[in-house]
Amino acid sequence: MSGHHSFNKLKNSMSAESQKQVQKKLTKLRQEMALAEVRKAMSLTQEDLAGMLHIKQAALARLENRTDMYISSLRKYIIALGGELDIVARFPDGEVHIQKLNDLH
Repeated sequence: MSGHHSFNKLKNSMSAESQKQVQKKLTKLRQEMALAEVRKAMSLTQEDLAGMLHIKQAALARLENRTDMYISSLRKYIIALGGELDIVARFPDGEVHIQKLNDLH
């Protein structure tokens, strides 16, 4: 419990600017999590998620380590974690949410 108080004391002693920088880094980290990190953040093992996806643990390990995959595979993975996959294309003039990709296999 004292560790928690120490962190709060440290945080309170930081300047507002430093606190903002830390928050920005945390937000960026959350935005750039690898699939395995997302799974771990949900407190699920590879075995747990493999069972939910009806695939073998080895197949899940390969999926998490891929640098490319089908959108449908990624969508199933995210849905199994209780999430929703939203694909956004960002342009200088704004963002476009890509629809209908769930129909592609």
